[in-house]
Amino acid sequence: MCTTTLHRVARVLTLILGCQAAGHAETLGYLNPRTSRAIAASPWGIQAGDNERVALFERAGELGVKWTRFLAVWPVIEKEKGRYDFSSVDEPVDAARAQGITPFVCLSNGNKLYSAAIPNPDPNWRLIYGVKPAPPILDEAAMAAWLRYVDAVVSHAKDRVTHWEIWNEANHYAYWGAPPSAADYGRLVRLTAARIRTVQPDAVIIAGALAGLDPKFIAGFLAEDTAHAVDIVSFHNYANIPEARIYFADDTWAALRAHHPRLQLWQGECGYGSASSTKDFRGSSPWGEMVQAKWLLRQAFVDTYFMRASLSNYFKLFDGGDRAERQARPELKPVDAILGFPAEATGRRVRGVGVNEKCLLSNPDLTPKPAFHAYKNLTALMDGRYQPVDFDGRKAVTVTAPGQFAGIGEADDAYPSIPLVAAYRNAAGATLLAYWLPWQPQEYTPRPATITLRVPGAHFTEPVLVNLLDGSVHALATPRDENGMAIFTGLPLFDFPLVISERAQTALSPQRSTPGNDAIPQL
Repeated sequence: MCTTTLHRVARVLTLILGCQAAGHAETLGYLNPRTSRAIAASPWGIQAGDNERVALFERAGELGVKWTRFLAVWPVIEKEKGRYDFSSVDEPVDAARAQGITPFVCLSNGNKLYSAAIPNPDPNWRLIYGVKPAPPILDEAAMAAWLRYVDAVVSHAKDRVTHWEIWNEANHYAYWGAPPSAADYGRLVRLTAARIRTVQPDAVIIAGALAGLDPKFIAGFLAEDTAHAVDIVSFHNYANIPEARIYFADDTWAALRAHHPRLQLWQGECGYGSASSTKDFRGSSPWGEMVQAKWLLRQAFVDTYFMRASLSNYFKLFDGGDRAERQARPELKPVDAILGFPAEATGRRVRGVGVNEKCLLSNPDLTPKPAFHAYKNLTALMDGRYQPVDFDGRKAVTVTAPGQFAGIGEADDAYPSIPLVAAYRNAAGATLLAYWLPWQPQEYTPRPATITLRVPGAHFTEPVLVNLLDGSVHALATPRDENGMAIFTGLPLFDFPLVISERAQTALSPQRSTPGNDAIPQL
């Protein structure tokens, strides 16, 4: 047989094996989407954006999230000394609550009426991030003004807002307004929390809002006699691969537990661009709308399972901007004429103007991207009734065929080539499993790997396999039981989470609500 014929046979066998791996399981229906008002509680949230707020919160309600974050920006509220304009608070609070969404409000930003700027010495940093006033904790008069502002905002909104966050990314020079100091931030938190509780004793107080996961900074600000004053520590995490944050989980929780066992952890801001031409955090190739959707689903399960965060909030739904607007970069070198804006492997921002492509609604027409539909499917399937349970995914998964993911299998022992499993259970005892391969997400994944999945201590009556990208729900054979171990064989594995759920716990519709997309793998 000639080499060309052998290659043709190999391609045919590959296609056949790919179809067998995918299984072409019977489609039972599609997830029935739920609005925020129809969901009692969940860990899912989104930052809606700053333009067309009422319309945006209607879209957030359609998305099915239960939380939203926005900033009560001090210099916006107090433009003249002693005069407060609360319209920037009232509008989003009322719009969110009308949709059944709980706002958590971040009190933040220095005010030039009281504090001068302390510019970062790096000119490129100043160009991209701008220059903001110093934090009030550095000046006694400014701090007194800050506490008056806090008193005014909380007094005004306490009947509608229960959750208050103190400052935005205090460990980031651009948002703190000075060289970051955990001790200074801790003092700001302690004094601010005391003022909030004076006005609203039952307030839930959130501190941190960290740029990235920074256990040392957490320990530093909690050491300033603040641990008893706050209820939740929050963080923001932008990363090319969302699973990278798992490496910081143990140290983060160690810092929390060392200061107060009741502290919760929230993920308050994260996102990934659907295109490379984005302002703010940029990430690295490949980009694409399906890449963004896969990233969102993965970070949701990473946050709520591996990080044990009780809230996962995406940034963001929509933001205005002009794609024709370009960042001035006078420091560019000759090589940049060839390679474009220099950006480190971290994917940090290369400009602060233009369109934020991390949004789930496209600019300017508000058309939902695939990530919007994927998130809507997730909120419909998994709400606050499900809680994480301990599960050793490394011992549970055996790769039986790599599909297009060359390099995964029994011999591999290195991240990111080991499949991950997140396990949850509800009060009825029903198990929900999400599993995926933590590779850099790809736009097209036509050939899945196949795995065997062993689940100890779980009983499945009528399991189904859910594709959150399109909401399709597929029949699964009842797993084999071996001494209390439920064993699924021939499961497809992709670079985004597939979910095994009980059919009785999965509300179905005969009609799909997610538009068709040729980049969505068919199971």
